[in-house]
Amino acid sequence: MEQQSIFILETYEQLKVISDPLRTKMLIHLVEQPHTGQMLAQELNLSRAKVLYHLRELEKYGIIQLVRKEERGGNVLKFYQAVARGFIPADHLLTYVEAKEATRQSYLEVIDRAKTRVLTAPDESFELDSSNVEEWNNLSLQTEFTVSQKKFVEFTQKYRELLEILKEEDEEPDKHHYYLMTTAFQIEELLFKKEK
Repeated sequence: MEQQSIFILETYEQLKVISDPLRTKMLIHLVEQPHTGQMLAQELNLSRAKVLYHLRELEKYGIIQLVRKEERGGNVLKFYQAVARGFIPADHLLTYVEAKEATRQSYLEVIDRAKTRVLTAPDESFELDSSNVEEWNNLSLQTEFTVSQKKFVEFTQKYRELLEILKEEDEEPDKHHYYLMTTAFQIEELLFKKEK
């Protein structure tokens, strides 16, 4: 199965099913790779029955699908995967509170997943060969700014275009896997005050 890049949620039921925090947590795992109910139960420290219930709900509304079956020791293992890497409510669903909560919950899960990636990354990921930040083989930053919504949207469009460069074929023989996480959203006030 080839995952779609983005899946547009067309029904309120689809929106409601992914706005549940536990299902969002499961979905993050299923976006990355196929899992069985037992695998998810172990990773999330939940009962298999509870996980299977939520898997059925996600499958019922077309959010995940069965991608393969394997027989092991007389048991049939069912592997599920998310149908897309991202899920966005259709325009007619944007006013529902579940749209906001599903988005907030997905941000929290992405941040939580990033923490796991940092904790499990190899030690070499954090080795520094120079005191010049521009030469580092890693990146960690956070910033806050005040700009118009128009300028912010223009920036995010350029940023997405820039990310496409990383997806292009790289002819260099020495390649490494990298993890990149980005979140951006409007906030109430700046915590990092600029000095005038």
